[in-house]
Amino acid sequence: MILRTSAPSPFGRMVKIAADVLGMTADMSIVSADTNDPNDDLRQQNPLGKIPILLVGDDILYDTRVIFDYFDQLYVEQHDKSILFPGSAMDIIREKTRLARVIGMLDAGILIVYESRFRLENMRVDSFVDYQLAKITRSFADIKAENPLYKNASTPTASDIALACALDHYDYRKQLDWRDHCPSLASWMIDFSNAVTSYKLTLPDDIDPAEWR
Repeated sequence: MILRTSAPSPFGRMVKIAADVLGMTADMSIVSADTNDPNDDLRQQNPLGKIPILLVGDDILYDTRVIFDYFDQLYVEQHDKSILFPGSAMDIIREKTRLARVIGMLDAGILIVYESRFRLENMRVDSFVDYQLAKITRSFADIKAENPLYKNASTPTASDIALACALDHYDYRKQLDWRDHCPSLASWMIDFSNAVTSYKLTLPDDIDPAEWR
């Protein structure tokens, strides 16, 4: 397997952590991709020009959720149980819904970054940024109401992995301070980082320090 991503990508980082948790890292090599470079063959591999993508023989898999499903299928075939999506029936659907929420939050944050990166200052739309921020803050309100505690030790679920990467990405890109919306997640991050070895190994090099990093 070949993973194409870039170091700052929270989505690529999710895949790296999931591969490590499932014992698949040795079977996966990482090749850097530049979404801004028209000469990078990423755009031929994925017509959307997005990362991460996973090359498996002649197959090209994208996006993160599809790669998670592929990893899960491999793991279940070998171990007859799931780590990323544990349980059965509605347990799996609920976990995938939590994953969709976090990925949606990240998508909204990235659109905020793109608004300043790709638009001239006099063309930026504050209402668009506010619209994206509202998605994130509503999601944090839901998470806060769930009173999350990290309790999966070295076997995080898909949404656990995604949430840890999302919180770090907000600190990295500084779209908002998530501590203002769900301060209890600081304790969650400490417990996650202490339990999941690949958490610290996959951090962006220039991210700000924190108690859990």
